[in-house]
Amino acid sequence: MILNKKGADLSVNVIIVAIIALLVLVVLFAIFTGRMGWFSRGVDNTASSCPQGTKLSLTGGPNCVPTVPDAEGKIHYCCPTK
Repeated sequence: MILNKKGADLSVNVIIVAIIALLVLVVLFAIFTGRMGWFSRGVDNTASSCPQGTKLSLTGGPNCVPTVPDAEGKIHYCCPTK
């Protein structure tokens, strides 16, 4: 009796590709839901600490004032707007 193995190979390949695609989607979902929420909270907290008439800067510059370090210990700067 001769078995047709092409049908079995196709279904195994489809299952493997589907599992990989599902894993990629789960990782992307975790990145965009978890990291984006964390990022927006950090920017909102830092931006609100700058007084009116200044803007947030990550590198500083002339007449810039450092802010309180954020949760990661990074210091941002409030720089005067022109």
